[in-house]
Amino acid sequence: MPAAASADIIRFFFRAEGRIGRMEYALGTAFILAVDLAAILFLIARTDLAASALLVVAVAGLPLTVAELVLVAKRCHDIGLPGSFILLLAVPPIGVFWLIALALIPGDQKPNLYGAPPRFGPD
Repeated sequence: MPAAASADIIRFFFRAEGRIGRMEYALGTAFILAVDLAAILFLIARTDLAASALLVVAVAGLPLTVAELVLVAKRCHDIGLPGSFILLLAVPPIGVFWLIALALIPGDQKPNLYGAPPRFGPD
């Protein structure tokens, strides 16, 4: 993978600056959920894992959690809200609905405090 492509991936998942559109958000979230599901299925299939192995898997899941929070913050930026709205995810009945709502609410069509409207696709 070229260095520019890996830098773009790291910027997409781990830098909360800027905005992302609904499609980018949905694809990024789907990717994270797919990796989470694969890890869960792996753990379910293994009955011989030691507690230390489970700890390693749990720690490895932290970057996925951070990546999801970054995507939510960028999506909030796109609709003109501060990234602190990720705190809604901590409220159990509202959190799931907030994740879905972010995929459905259209973003600002004009530049806002967080930058220009995102463009999905290659330059």
